[in-house]
Amino acid sequence: MKHLTLLTLVFLTALMTTRAADVPISKTPLPDAVRGKEIADMKWGMFVCWSFSTFSGKEWTPGITDIDLFNPTGCDTDQWVRTAKEAGMGYILFLTKHHDGFCLWDTATTDRKVGKTKAMPGRDVLAELRKSCDKHGIKLALYFSEGEWAWPDKPAGGRFQANGGYNPEMKKAQLKELLTRYGPVEFIWFDHAIGDGGLSHAATDKWVRQFQPNCFSGFNNGEAGGRIVLRERGKAGPLGGDGLNWVTGQGDHEKTFPYTVAEFTYPLLGKNSGASGDGADWFYSKPKYDGTALPATKIYQDYLGAVKYGNIFSLDVGPDYAGRLREIDVKTLREVGRMIRGEIKVPVTISGKASASGTWSQPGYEADKANDDNPGTRWGAEAGTRSAWLAIDLGGEHAVSQVIVDEAGFDRVRKFEIQAQTKDGWRIVSTGTTLGSNKKIVFPSPVKARVLRIQILEATEVPTLGEFQCFE
Repeated sequence: MKHLTLLTLVFLTALMTTRAADVPISKTPLPDAVRGKEIADMKWGMFVCWSFSTFSGKEWTPGITDIDLFNPTGCDTDQWVRTAKEAGMGYILFLTKHHDGFCLWDTATTDRKVGKTKAMPGRDVLAELRKSCDKHGIKLALYFSEGEWAWPDKPAGGRFQANGGYNPEMKKAQLKELLTRYGPVEFIWFDHAIGDGGLSHAATDKWVRQFQPNCFSGFNNGEAGGRIVLRERGKAGPLGGDGLNWVTGQGDHEKTFPYTVAEFTYPLLGKNSGASGDGADWFYSKPKYDGTALPATKIYQDYLGAVKYGNIFSLDVGPDYAGRLREIDVKTLREVGRMIRGEIKVPVTISGKASASGTWSQPGYEADKANDDNPGTRWGAEAGTRSAWLAIDLGGEHAVSQVIVDEAGFDRVRKFEIQAQTKDGWRIVSTGTTLGSNKKIVFPSPVKARVLRIQILEATEVPTLGEFQCFE
């Protein structure tokens, strides 16, 4: 009976691996322009970072010898993919291996893998994710660190690039597994932070094409290569733009190298914990940041930018200790999905430029804090004033039907006007006394204007506004 049980387990494990490989992989290369359009049509996706750094609370986690640092209480790839689907995303970009060398798939190259941990014995997270993606109609892309801290010195002596070590055969073997056992991969996001592992970017791209000719390679730094340019912590913009990546000189690559499509990415958490050294941004950080996320309107604005320029936008999230997305991640992404589908009215001020009669003397109270859709920020007028104005330039004429004004928990305004700059000059479109919290002001008829301004005529203290949002 024990022998039969063991055979059954072996069979089931083999079946799981076979299912992952059953998804057909095309060996017929498409023209770059055609394939690039297919990738651009995915529009945006979820970048999933889950590894040692989730449990260390730091962006980088070197020197780990005990892989049981990775100790999740669960793993819910279906929740990840369902959320991506609800957000209108076209793909999942999954971290297969970070610089620490810990593999989230069932690799034969090392025992530093998820299936060897006490928490997830015999599990293959990538295979489970592939199955979830196929179930919900979401495509799959992969993140892969080119180097590992533990890899040996370059044979010629001396550490290889940025202490990443040298092991080109290991790199090739791992990529071969990823490209032959888990179905079609849309693109691979190669992280060059600690070097290329001893295999140049040109050679890496050639190796990838050998197994999946329609899989695009992209490198976030170092030698220009591949067909997709990566703008880490970047923004939407035309291919060939400048300064679109935080990495010095990456914008120049776009001007000189023949990329086919551009991707940009940043974390949903924003720069809240990793930037200060008290946690991580790209991974789940700490419970103290569980309520922290960028506003849905900011994300939606960047989604629109991606669509406008034919980019793809990879929004990073980090599953928590239970292997699930945070509640705020799910809520925010669902809200963005509703905006994309037109189920939520989106303020036209999200991309507007704010100005004011004056600002508070300390930083953090600038005019643009009133249209950033962040309840934790606010504009403050100049010290000592009891009247002031705040204006939003919408960037073009819009038919505005209503505004929402929020005093951020204060109740200082006693008389105000809403003014619109039309082709005939400034016009008063609404007046009132108190504002308070989330006051909705609906105009009798839509007002065609480029600039909307709230003129605070009387206040009991220095005027301050948390939000001034305009809607068509």
